[in-house]
Amino acid sequence: MKKILYTLLAMTLFCNTSCGDFLDREPKTSLSPTTFWKTESDLRMSLNILYQNMNRSYTLDNQSIDCFGAVGNHVSSGSLTSSNTDGIWTTSYKQIRIINDFVENYQKAEVSVDIKNRYLGEALFFKAYFYFNLIKRFGDVPYITKTLDINSPELYGSRRAFKEILDDILSDLLKAEEYVPVKSKIIEDTGRITKGAIQALIARIALYYGTYYKFRGNDIYKDYLIISRDAAKRLIDSKEYSLYRDYRNLFLLPGEDSSEHILSYRYSAESNTYNPRIRGVIVDFIEEPTKHLADAFLCKDGLPIGKSKYKIEYLPVGKEFENRDPRMALTLWKPGDLFLGSPFLPNLANQTKTGYMFKKYGDEESFSNINSRIDEILIRYAEILLVYAESVYEIEGKISDADLDISINKLRGRFDGDLNRLPNLTNDFINKNGLDMREEIRRERRVELCFESFRYDDLIRWKIAGIELPQTILGAKFDSKSYPNIIPGKDINLDDNGFIIVQDGNSRIFDVNKDYLFPLPLRELSLNSKLTQNPGW
Repeated sequence: MKKILYTLLAMTLFCNTSCGDFLDREPKTSLSPTTFWKTESDLRMSLNILYQNMNRSYTLDNQSIDCFGAVGNHVSSGSLTSSNTDGIWTTSYKQIRIINDFVENYQKAEVSVDIKNRYLGEALFFKAYFYFNLIKRFGDVPYITKTLDINSPELYGSRRAFKEILDDILSDLLKAEEYVPVKSKIIEDTGRITKGAIQALIARIALYYGTYYKFRGNDIYKDYLIISRDAAKRLIDSKEYSLYRDYRNLFLLPGEDSSEHILSYRYSAESNTYNPRIRGVIVDFIEEPTKHLADAFLCKDGLPIGKSKYKIEYLPVGKEFENRDPRMALTLWKPGDLFLGSPFLPNLANQTKTGYMFKKYGDEESFSNINSRIDEILIRYAEILLVYAESVYEIEGKISDADLDISINKLRGRFDGDLNRLPNLTNDFINKNGLDMREEIRRERRVELCFESFRYDDLIRWKIAGIELPQTILGAKFDSKSYPNIIPGKDINLDDNGFIIVQDGNSRIFDVNKDYLFPLPLRELSLNSKLTQNPGW
């Protein structure tokens, strides 16, 4: 499969290779305004490094109770402390400087206005992407809109209200949406920002803050939810994307650049890059599912555990997968299924502490080969269907069956013909079975997007992290017949019902007075006296 690669600019690209005096040559380590910013290629290359730095951490779901790594996560455990530096802060501001440099120089290019605007649209996408990462993590942050030097007063400026930044980046994105072509118009540029990627980011950001404000009692929430709903609908109506039918292969090589991919972080042999998630998910304890996540999957009658006519039994190991949402056995490895040619049984000693393991992104060949080139999906169409459903519901506290049919029921329809295919979600189904529509929309998002780094942000925007996180982390029910050499009380701990205790709830806290935001890096506070720390840190 051919991939469009975004590699670092070689310094020699900017070197003057003439035979003139050495002192007359342009600097080799910086872009020169006299030799650069001339062609479309220059505009493209000036933005390429932004693609390399947009990859989010693939272990962020460890910050929830749905996943667990080798040890307790400092964020979900409540043991995070203020540190000297912060990777999100540093990376984001480095990229913002590159974006500001582009905005100040792109008009110099000797190309058409349409070409200039296309790459301006890309730059504005990344500006919003990185500022969104900053404001949802820290709240108010410095807002830098030009390149700075050592004498710039902005280096010692105060924090800007995050709502001002939010409104500005959404305005930028709406402008960018007009500038950037749709996916089908730039097939030769697969991997670059498209109109669909911009619409998706608008929808994602606006949903985050629409619900953030709603569950904190601020009446402006509807403004953002309407922006989210409308952006998601524009993307849906474009017909540029559709669900990939093979849910298992969607996250493996056969699904790369499928109709569902909107934006991916790309790996290739040519750039000598590989995806570290792939081996980590099946052998290195990086992030494993918990009982909390496994229990969230519906029974095949569309009802949750406890309300379904199907009684879920946990032993023998793997029996809980029976009569469940088909995504369960495609997301988690089902004990007994083939793994490298043999029946799978999670290894509690060196694969997983929870007794569960992700099948999503689970490439069996990576068990012994760490050089997997599977791309990391950053935005996919399924998310937009879920964003649409949630934003529609939260605007007025209701959603029509027609809107459910173009969103959540599309996800369920991916499995037409599967014996475990869930029934469509309708208002009548909700009412007859005593369910809550909001809870079921959120459940659909939880199971569809699990292990894709959304869960912690969802808990924050819904303002339920204080309820969700301080719980005992449980794993699968221990099956002594399957693990005769593992001794409970010595090798593992079990609760009164026989489930593996991965982390005791007494060691987990969430301080609602401070933990909804992260602390600013201490080094930044020491360098700039006008910066103030977030409350409680």
